[in-house]
Amino acid sequence: MWAAFAVASVASVGILWIAAPARGVNHLHTSRDRREPPVASIMPVVINTTPRIAPRDTPMARGQWQAIVIHDSGSPAGDVAALERRHLDAGLAGLGYHFVIGNGQGMEDGQVAVGFRWERQLSGAHATATMCAPWPLRAHEAPLSANDLNRKSVAICLVGNGERRAFTDQQTRQLLNLVRALQAELGIGAHAVFFRQELTPSASGLGEAGQLQPGTFRAQLLP
Repeated sequence: MWAAFAVASVASVGILWIAAPARGVNHLHTSRDRREPPVASIMPVVINTTPRIAPRDTPMARGQWQAIVIHDSGSPAGDVAALERRHLDAGLAGLGYHFVIGNGQGMEDGQVAVGFRWERQLSGAHATATMCAPWPLRAHEAPLSANDLNRKSVAICLVGNGERRAFTDQQTRQLLNLVRALQAELGIGAHAVFFRQELTPSASGLGEAGQLQPGTFRAQLLP
């Protein structure tokens, strides 16, 4: 009988010894999981390669848009709210651009924001009185005046100052995607896509500090 009791005692201790490490391992595994960052926080931000161009508030006025004008914000950082405050201070009725593309400082790098003017298919407020198209967009027509540019061109603003620092790769990639999408939807040829400095020859260029040059950019567009 004593022999049977001893065997049973040894077996019970053995079972407890086997179970204890298992619980310990599970606890350590849980602690390690808590120390690791969640997957979402270590995944890179993926920007949609096809920006939304369909306006939400009204049907697209395809016959209105004849050109695309590319600007920069002139500031190293910014977002739609900051640009809108600047335009309101200048006496405009809100953001003057139709689209804004972020550079990672204020907006995500390559993020394309759609302004209220595009959502409602309203004229832009981006061309100053001295601006005009450098050549006619259509045969037997005069070049677009500043007023025409505001009424008939889609205005895109890159956050940043192209005279001092190159735009990011994400920005330029998304700019190309956006312009191509607008071209395909609106029937705008590459000859009707302008950089700000082309409309005001005395102005500094958007791409002076980097790779974004009008001729090189237009060569990548739809004809």
